[in-house]
Amino acid sequence: MTPDDEAEILALMRAARERSRGYADFFGWAPNRDLEESGVISSLVESMAADGVSFYENVKSRCRPNDPPDCEAINCLGERVAIEVTELVDGEAIRAFKGGRVYDWAEWTQDKFMSSLAQRIDAKDKRYPFLKEPPYKGGYVVVVHTDEPELTQPTVLKYLKGHLIPKPAHITRVILVLSYDPVVQRCPYFELPF
Repeated sequence: MTPDDEAEILALMRAARERSRGYADFFGWAPNRDLEESGVISSLVESMAADGVSFYENVKSRCRPNDPPDCEAINCLGERVAIEVTELVDGEAIRAFKGGRVYDWAEWTQDKFMSSLAQRIDAKDKRYPFLKEPPYKGGYVVVVHTDEPELTQPTVLKYLKGHLIPKPAHITRVILVLSYDPVVQRCPYFELPF
């Protein structure tokens, strides 16, 4: 590696750190949103594989400006699947962190969690008509990711127990992915029932 290469890498690292929000950003990759979305999907695929479950085949990022969808894949029938990635995060907690209140984490009640999740799903459902290069006969999948400190696997399990998500008009599958959990040594995920 040349000194110029090292200088370029350091410059990229500094730029990434400056753009980082610092709160709930396990999946965050400020310099490149496409890589961030791919990272979320890679973490999900790895976690599902650890459970002996297959996600889809040939998952690939569509990259800007070819989105939405963020990614596409092939299902077991050989049909294309549209995959959108979205984040569940509390904006007030981000602002508090940037204002120096680093321990002002968001409080997540069950009502707040369920309504925020429903809002993210609804927003992605409304984007269905804007998917590029249709049709996606294999379905429209939304992957919601979060690194909120209070949304741990036990908390999310408790909040989801006995709750169904209202069936979206276009989305065929919703999966929630949490950030890495050292207890299970992977990113926990939840298939959300309609």
